[in-house]
Amino acid sequence: MSLTARSFSAAQWTTASSVSRAALQFMQIAVLARLLSPTDYGLMAMVTVVLSYAALFSDMGLSTAFVQRQKVTHEERSSLYWLTVMVGVGLTLLVMVSSPAVAWYFTEPELQPLLLLAATNFLAISLGQQLRMDAEKALNFRPVALIEISAGIVAFLVAIATAWLNWGVYALVFAAMTNVWLTTVLSWIFLAKGWRPAIRLRWGEVRWFARFGGTMVINNVINHANGTIDLILGGRMLGAAQLGIYSVPRSLILQLQGMVNPIFSRVGFPLIAMIQDDPERVRKIYLKVMNLTASINAPAFLAIAAFAPEIVSVLLGEGWSAAAPMLRVLALWGLLRSFGNPVGSLLLGMGRVGLSAKWNAALLFVAPPFIWFGSQWGALGMAWSMSALMLILFVPAWAFLIRPVCGAKFLDYLKSVAAPVLAAAIATAVALSFASLFDVAIPRLAVGLTTGFFTYLIACILINREFTLVITQYLSSRIDPTRVRKKWGI
Repeated sequence: MSLTARSFSAAQWTTASSVSRAALQFMQIAVLARLLSPTDYGLMAMVTVVLSYAALFSDMGLSTAFVQRQKVTHEERSSLYWLTVMVGVGLTLLVMVSSPAVAWYFTEPELQPLLLLAATNFLAISLGQQLRMDAEKALNFRPVALIEISAGIVAFLVAIATAWLNWGVYALVFAAMTNVWLTTVLSWIFLAKGWRPAIRLRWGEVRWFARFGGTMVINNVINHANGTIDLILGGRMLGAAQLGIYSVPRSLILQLQGMVNPIFSRVGFPLIAMIQDDPERVRKIYLKVMNLTASINAPAFLAIAAFAPEIVSVLLGEGWSAAAPMLRVLALWGLLRSFGNPVGSLLLGMGRVGLSAKWNAALLFVAPPFIWFGSQWGALGMAWSMSALMLILFVPAWAFLIRPVCGAKFLDYLKSVAAPVLAAAIATAVALSFASLFDVAIPRLAVGLTTGFFTYLIACILINREFTLVITQYLSSRIDPTRVRKKWGI
């Protein structure tokens, strides 16, 4: 298959996986919100934030280095595999040993057994991570997507069954463990293709990967500190119940981002790595990815902001009405945050992890004070401060990260997101006007989303024609390779 065909195939399967897993997560939240308490979700949020920090070291950035480097020998790959497994074992033991201290910090004794169980996920990840990255490196996303969808379905069923049996927060933990372990088992069955790692671990064979991965880990740690400071402060200042009210809307926003952005970022990284020696082609692809992600994210997040009370009522139930204002503000945060997501694929594909680390290190001195200041007005204040910070960083991100790496001009950078946002704003205004004719949540939501959807399609045809052309070709699968290659610069 040509690079163009493989890229579109990868995008199609990544879309299928992202949409399916996000749908399962939304259904899980909708069901479990009626079976579990905010305290259960608050405890899981604490578990998640602890594991997310440990996960930054889950393979020491070796998988990313494996994808970025185009030629890897069997011996190098084997040494990488066993080094990754050793790191996974070490992290599992580290989280288990530190669980009493974590429970003390959050003043929640029940955290310790939860962390002891969830820590085993690091071992499972290390056993199968390289197999999935090898498939993604070749843009072979079909089996990866099918594995992720299958594991997600089983995990969803486990979550519902255990919650129904009144296992409380353990329903969330067991579902996460099921997803990870089953993914690893299926990866060995369907992705290994007869490959087995040789019994070897030579430093000389992993030195370059470790150096690249070390920079990646430093970057990820700093970036993650910036991204989770709200949960760290909230967990200490608000308590489990209030953190649950905050974390569930936050999780919904991140789930939506997790559905949309990987469609482009997971494909964009290996694709840019393949053509990293041609900056002009990289620039065209990056701007195209910016337009596509904004064209999908803008209507989704503006719709959530406009219909936050109705979404909370339908999805979570009336007991979560206090989460509606939070969801509205966090939707704006999610939209602004989504504009910066594609830059990760650009920097990784071009091997500029060091530049990313410098940017995130600078943010480490900016983000915490912003969020701390907002926290003086509670969780809603934190949400507003995060949104304001994302808006302020829009121009500096272009100047420091995008222009030096691919040479994109600011006007082109701005145009890539301005047209989708304008079209989405028009559609949202129309949707609200029609929804105002109804007083009940479900009719308001149904009428608003329906009218908004069709209005957005019309607005895109008039304002955002390039997106309309690409998405039509994508959905119909009637792709003219010559035309697409010319449009995308592939």
